[in-house]
Amino acid sequence: MQSQRLPPRERLAVVTVAYHSESVLPALAADLAAQSEPPEAWLLVDNSPDSARLDTGALAEHLPLHPLIGHEGDGFAAGCNRALEALERQGWDGWVWLLNPDTALPRGDELARLRRRLDQLPPQALVGTAVSDGLGGYEASGGWFDAGLAFRRRRLEPAAEIGAAVAAGVAADDEMPLAVDWLSGCSLALRPAAHRPAPRFDERFPLYYEDLDLCLRMGRLGVPVLWLRAPAIVHRKGTGSTAPSPRRLQLSSLSYLRFLRRNCPAWVGAVRGLRLLLLTLLRLPLHPRRSLAVLEAMLTVLREPA
Repeated sequence: MQSQRLPPRERLAVVTVAYHSESVLPALAADLAAQSEPPEAWLLVDNSPDSARLDTGALAEHLPLHPLIGHEGDGFAAGCNRALEALERQGWDGWVWLLNPDTALPRGDELARLRRRLDQLPPQALVGTAVSDGLGGYEASGGWFDAGLAFRRRRLEPAAEIGAAVAAGVAADDEMPLAVDWLSGCSLALRPAAHRPAPRFDERFPLYYEDLDLCLRMGRLGVPVLWLRAPAIVHRKGTGSTAPSPRRLQLSSLSYLRFLRRNCPAWVGAVRGLRLLLLTLLRLPLHPRRSLAVLEAMLTVLREPA
């Protein structure tokens, strides 16, 4: 994998995990190709090779694209791990920016700005950025973890953070990063070679919570978890994650319940698990397939060793 002769910490590869993302990937490819400093490599993991295999020919026209074939239905965690392992085999020692397939980089200098910021930060850090919803608002792209029932209630309010900085006359690229407990995997940068062992997502979280779990695990090891107001990306929300199919509900419930068991006090897991059970039973007559999928996930987790 060839790259420009940049200082090691400034090298930046982009990793995107795709599942039925053929409608949004051309726009992301165009944004990456238009960057003032394009990525040294773009690793694109196809997690729907059987049902909607990606045609990567057009995407690779102006980019150092490295397609990777995943397994049908693999989750975000497995896809990211596949890309991180491919980079490790190539001896990659730079940063990796995880970007969702339905994100946009409209300014054209997002990679250059992120490189400059990363060069100022500890190489062991996990780094997230502001994420715009494309409608003038911002998503909660990071926050703090509490031990009680509302364990994610303290979320970042990026609009307020950015507004306060503008009012204070502080340039976004000069601001201190904000220390948080968790970051969104939609836009997350890390330098795997700075860790031993290299960080990996836990693939037992097949849908959601894998980014939160990684941040909490790394934070407990003393790794800085930092959020940047800039560069900000846009999250366009693709079609791959909209349909609440029984399969999706089963996978998301597995992730949710496993996260509760690993990271929350037992009483929190019991209360939230009971609430999920009651809601599922109430919905059973109207939505039997979806409800049965959630119940199956609950039984699976109950059978797993604590």
